[in-house]
Amino acid sequence: MKTKILTIALTALAIGLLGSCKKEDPKVSVTGVTLDKTTLEITVGDPDVKLTATVAPENATDKTVNWASDKAEVATVDNQGSVHAVAPGEAIITVTTTDGGKTATCVVKVKAAVVPVSSVALDKTELTLTVGDPDVKLVATVTPDNATDKTVNWASDKAEVAT
Repeated sequence: MKTKILTIALTALAIGLLGSCKKEDPKVSVTGVTLDKTTLEITVGDPDVKLTATVAPENATDKTVNWASDKAEVATVDNQGSVHAVAPGEAIITVTTTDGGKTATCVVKVKAAVVPVSSVALDKTELTLTVGDPDVKLVATVTPDNATDKTVNWASDKAEVAT
């Protein structure tokens, strides 16, 4: 009887020890990463645009990623994937997984901000001409100096008098 009790006690102890050992979840490695956009067009001065990275598989153990721009003078990206337009041009934003070094890219085209014309002035406000005199050139000055489109159109309200 002592042997039976001892056997039962040892069996219970062994089951208890084995049952209390927890198996570690196996590591699930990253197999890839994608971005919600592969191309992006933004304008200098506009709000930042967020790119979203999706790491696969969904149950990957380590889903951390790093962001980079190949031309920070054109577009930058922060560690949350927000892209900021710096200057006109093209940059490639790359997201890289910490686990496995998987990458995805987005080509970012940055356009110049549109700067509207605020005024146009002529170098002369009055001009007296006589028929047969040589032509006189008027000069138009468009402001601001960095206006996007400084094109002017010329017209005469009395084409029978002067053009």
